[in-house]
Amino acid sequence: MKIRLKIVHKVFLFSVGLVFLVIGGVIYLNNRYLEDFYATKRVAQIREVRKELSQIELNKEIIEMYEEKYNITINLLRKPSSKSHVKYTFDNNKEGHLIYKNRGMEHLEFYKVLDSGELLSLRVSTDSIKSTVGIVNEFFIYSGIAILLVSFIFIFIFSKKITRPVVSLNEIIQGMVNMNFSYRANIKTGDELEELGDNINFLAFELEKNIGELKVSNNKLVEEIKKIEKIDELRQEFIASITHEIKTPVTVINTHAEMLLYDLVEKPEEQKSYLSIIISEGENINGLLNELIKLIKLEEKIIDIKKEKLNIKNLLLEESNKYMIDLKEKNVTLKFDFIEKLLVIGDEFKIRQVLTNLISNAVSYVRVNGELQIILKKIDNKAKIEIINTGENIPEDKIENIWKAFYRVEESRNKKYGGTGLGLTIVSGILERHGSKFGVENITNGVKFWFTLELGG
Repeated sequence: MKIRLKIVHKVFLFSVGLVFLVIGGVIYLNNRYLEDFYATKRVAQIREVRKELSQIELNKEIIEMYEEKYNITINLLRKPSSKSHVKYTFDNNKEGHLIYKNRGMEHLEFYKVLDSGELLSLRVSTDSIKSTVGIVNEFFIYSGIAILLVSFIFIFIFSKKITRPVVSLNEIIQGMVNMNFSYRANIKTGDELEELGDNINFLAFELEKNIGELKVSNNKLVEEIKKIEKIDELRQEFIASITHEIKTPVTVINTHAEMLLYDLVEKPEEQKSYLSIIISEGENINGLLNELIKLIKLEEKIIDIKKEKLNIKNLLLEESNKYMIDLKEKNVTLKFDFIEKLLVIGDEFKIRQVLTNLISNAVSYVRVNGELQIILKKIDNKAKIEIINTGENIPEDKIENIWKAFYRVEESRNKKYGGTGLGLTIVSGILERHGSKFGVENITNGVKFWFTLELGG
């Protein structure tokens, strides 16, 4: 498996390697060339000292000064000792040099015959040169080790510092890859890294803003798609319901018309009855279509709402009086609980439609010998109208669906009062256009429909 090093480790190893290379190179060069270099420089130095001394008048103090300054042995001889094993040879300038051993030590001697006839000798031990070079090399080794140890600490700190901005930028970019744009770079290096950090911060901000807007748009799009799917589902359900509602009366009309067409009904009274049924079912279809037109206009907001001040008490009395005969047939008690002189704001024709649908619905479902109660009261600066009938409660799992078109709590419904299955849907549409609140509740031994209207002063 391939080992992946972090950038901090790479910088650390590279820097340590560089220090190793420099120190090792210096030690190698010292061991390899320092002795020759030092010897060459020492020889040149002694030659220069010989030249200087040959040009001045020598005495003991001058000789001692030069010996101490240049660490050499200087002798001024009247003439070479005959006992000396050293054999001097001279060039044209009456000078020369030689290497000889004395008492196990190797010496390098430079000499010159002065104008006075004296022999100037400058001698240095070659072993001292080697010793000096060895000490210098040893010093470089120890100092190199010390420098290397100190460098480890410095390089570690340097590696951390130099790579921290890069690591920070990498973390930010990784966060961006994972759709997390909350991190920001805080790089103050005053160079291209700081500029790169500022650019990445700007990029993260723009991406966060744009992706946020994209998410909002996407959520809205999802909601719109769900709405469209729901509308499509409701449209299909609506079309199926219309088909079902119209199919029955059309079938009845066709059946009775065929009976009359083929003279299958002999008695005139029966023929009239068949014609009456055809006319009645035709009126039912016409009524259904009218209700559909009303509903479509409400949903498309084609119908304008002409708001004016209304005496809601009078409207309640007028609309409820239309059903007095039906209430007497079922022996139902009608009760009123009104606030006097309460004006509301609304479209009179549309509010009458609401009252007609709700009261006729209550009359349809009130039990025989039951009670129908109409209440008008004032709550939170609103007029609240309640229509309550005794009878069976609406199943809780169905109560929220009664405002839907063609929805029936019972499969078989009494159509005596002109029920089309659209009444409550039209009621909800009118009240929504008025900005009213409305609802239905199960109460003890009955059902309550209610809605509110804005007060007219």
